[in-house]
Amino acid sequence: MRICHVITKPELGGAQLSTLNLISNFPKDKYQVSIITSPSGILKQEFKSLTNVTAYFSPFLTRPVNPIVDILALIHIFIIYRCNRFKIIHTHSSKAGIIGRWAALFAKAPVILHTVHGWPFNDCQSLLVKRFYIFLERITAPFTTKIICVSKKDIETGLKYRIAPKEKFVLIKYGIPLYQFKNSNCNKEEKKRELGINNNDPVIGMISCLKPQKSPLDYVKACVDVYNKIPSINFLLIGDGILKKRCESELSKSSLNGRFIFTGWRRDVSDILDIIDIVVLTSKWEGLPIAIIEALSKGKPVVVTDAGGGRELVKDGVTGYITRPGQYRDTTDRLLSILKDKDSLLKMSQEAAKSIDDSFDIKAMAHNIDNLYRSLA
Repeated sequence: MRICHVITKPELGGAQLSTLNLISNFPKDKYQVSIITSPSGILKQEFKSLTNVTAYFSPFLTRPVNPIVDILALIHIFIIYRCNRFKIIHTHSSKAGIIGRWAALFAKAPVILHTVHGWPFNDCQSLLVKRFYIFLERITAPFTTKIICVSKKDIETGLKYRIAPKEKFVLIKYGIPLYQFKNSNCNKEEKKRELGINNNDPVIGMISCLKPQKSPLDYVKACVDVYNKIPSINFLLIGDGILKKRCESELSKSSLNGRFIFTGWRRDVSDILDIIDIVVLTSKWEGLPIAIIEALSKGKPVVVTDAGGGRELVKDGVTGYITRPGQYRDTTDRLLSILKDKDSLLKMSQEAAKSIDDSFDIKAMAHNIDNLYRSLA
């Protein structure tokens, strides 16, 4: 069966990693897989190197809205569709989700699917921008065969804004390479030295793209507050993005004295999690944060904002804490409460490890997608 996945940019984000892992775990005897994405992004080589997968890189598929470039992207993707006669078109992310589905309609694809990795509209946008994205989703949904959501919260949001009727939505949770995370053999002392940590003090970390959605400045401010109360703490920020300079500027006003480390993008997240004691996520809006699934699978308590599907992963007060988006002092207070109670930290770690079962494994996700494909095709 010929299927084609479309995603806007092969950067190191949750949607991209999920798509990459999904394609890698498809049964090779059932599908002939292709992927269409942008030619720029840290994961380009990974998509290009996938076994038995044909990768197409469209120079017109960019994230910023540009009517002329977007029309060219639609035409280019349409031509790829028509040349290959795909049975199923499966789009991911907001921009590719709209352009890729309209191109599929014009190409008369038999089955058109879209995975919502978090809706493109949110309460942090102006009302005009938010309504525009809602409008685009509403007019694209009628010819979409099924809309896959990774969290119950996204289905509730889709119904609230009348994107599509209930029967069009399907819930399929994210999966990660669970065995890799639960069975890593990292030398913790060496990893600490590699990252520039030369002490045995607790480590707090956040794994995130440094962009407005993730609100990394809230994380930085919370870290400064925690440090002022408990100086013997290390802080990591794993990731990169447009807000890095603003984060560095905020840190320059503090006295963390080398206790805060920017690691940039890392491919050894599983190993880095071994040296982290508490994981933080300060997002203003979300789908289902993969970084939190990874952290919990390693038995790490998490402090995460109440955005998207966070509550579907974290049991407040049991495996971590839920805080209010945009309120970094909430994050500070919760971190301090965990750090000051070693028994609480140990108990939360144990509960966190138990909260992620095989239903969060990438093989389970691939199996569920496979079943959906077969039922529709």
